[in-house]
Amino acid sequence: MPGSLRCLYVCYMSLDDPLVHSQVVAYLDGLAARGHTVHLLTFDTPLPASRREELRADLERRGITWHSRRYHKRPSLPATVYDTFVGVVAVLRIMRRHRLAAIHARNHVPAAMALMVRRISRCRMIFDLRGLMAEEYVDAGTWRRGSLPYRITNWIQGAALRRADHVVMLTEAVRRQLFDGTEPEGRLAVIPCCADLDGSADAARDIGAELDLGGRPALVYVGKFGTWYMAREMVEFYVAAREVEPKLAFLVITQSDPDLIEREFAAAHVDPGDYRVTRSDPGEIGAYLRAAHLGISFVRPTPSKISSSPTKIGEYLAAGLPVVSTAGIGDVDALLSAGDVGVLVRSTGSDAYAEAAKEAFGLASDAATRERCKSVARESLSLERVGVPRYDRVYRDLAATVDQ
Repeated sequence: MPGSLRCLYVCYMSLDDPLVHSQVVAYLDGLAARGHTVHLLTFDTPLPASRREELRADLERRGITWHSRRYHKRPSLPATVYDTFVGVVAVLRIMRRHRLAAIHARNHVPAAMALMVRRISRCRMIFDLRGLMAEEYVDAGTWRRGSLPYRITNWIQGAALRRADHVVMLTEAVRRQLFDGTEPEGRLAVIPCCADLDGSADAARDIGAELDLGGRPALVYVGKFGTWYMAREMVEFYVAAREVEPKLAFLVITQSDPDLIEREFAAAHVDPGDYRVTRSDPGEIGAYLRAAHLGISFVRPTPSKISSSPTKIGEYLAAGLPVVSTAGIGDVDALLSAGDVGVLVRSTGSDAYAEAAKEAFGLASDAATRERCKSVARESLSLERVGVPRYDRVYRDLAATVDQ
């Protein structure tokens, strides 16, 4: 097809990770449907043969060709260096065999592979910056600023930003920080983490009844716990919110170990009858959100989170739920404030939480809020209206420079 790109997407994660399905496969599915030739290389932990075949068949139905290499975890730096060089060899072979013209690198380790491959083959390169990785590890207390892993990661990031034909990042906030208006015109795209607003959740399911919520209003959290995600503070917010709405229940949908949040409920003396901790397939999240009244997203507002775009925000808004969020996370402040679809929590403590809860319940009780939330999701965080079209534009711009 004229203007289409033959591209290999490299992701240093397992295809079996739910995040890869919502934030990689969903976009590649849309790009393949628009006529691009799409190959995907992932780095996977051991998977049963039946599961591998299931994953491969699913991607094949979507028009995506899957390639897999083994992921090595320890010792951390040597294992990552080893995987990088294995990845370079794999990428060169895949691109030559299938006559691919571009490599789309998702974050820093694939960017290291892409930089080497580009030097050898002169292929085109897209650098998809998913976060300020070196700063994230410093904020998490894992690396020291100035350590060898920190310096290597920042060097890769700087080289990829300079040498890639196109750069994609998640937020306007990080674009301003990294480029401050100096980026070459047409080479940079901001594409937030989008949600599939047209998902096929079973409209007939009554999750409230299944979970025995008894018609109670519910605060919902979707996502993982650990490092950035403020489990204790979310439970503290819930306790404060109960002072405003005594019947409020807390619904948690997570792929993490339930004990990580259940410990916090126990420490706060929350009765087990007042919360539910469960898990869900990605396609069923909408059914769970229909049982809720408010969505919560507490991400620790460290300096590196300027580059963060929480997927759950789009999922909440698409379900018509106003959002309670910590301030200072990517573009979330501007999104919630401009659309009047959420509340920003700027400080911790029961008084601040109670004030935020009152404001959030006020939004939830306004009949117009639900449609405002859905409208903001459609205009700013829709996979079909925002995510895929913006990636398609990047791919077509790059295809125009390639003699295919």
